[in-house]
Amino acid sequence: MSIDRGDLHALLDRVPEGKLPVIRKMLLAVTIEFDVAPVAAEGEFTDVARREIEAAEAYFDNGGRGISHEEILREFALG
Repeated sequence: MSIDRGDLHALLDRVPEGKLPVIRKMLLAVTIEFDVAPVAAEGEFTDVARREIEAAEAYFDNGGRGISHEEILREFALG
């Protein structure tokens, strides 16, 4: 799948105004030498960075809704 800047601009245009600060932080993190997404020597994301990226994608795939404390307690049979 080929992605160009136009594709990214089109996605950005669809982001609600209230979510722009979050998107800005994400883009800054990517542009500042992958400070929050370290890469291994071969240029691949480290396992930790990959898991963090997957968690962020899951968060947005879930409509930007995180997992509630109650859901966590239920998942681990603590509540």
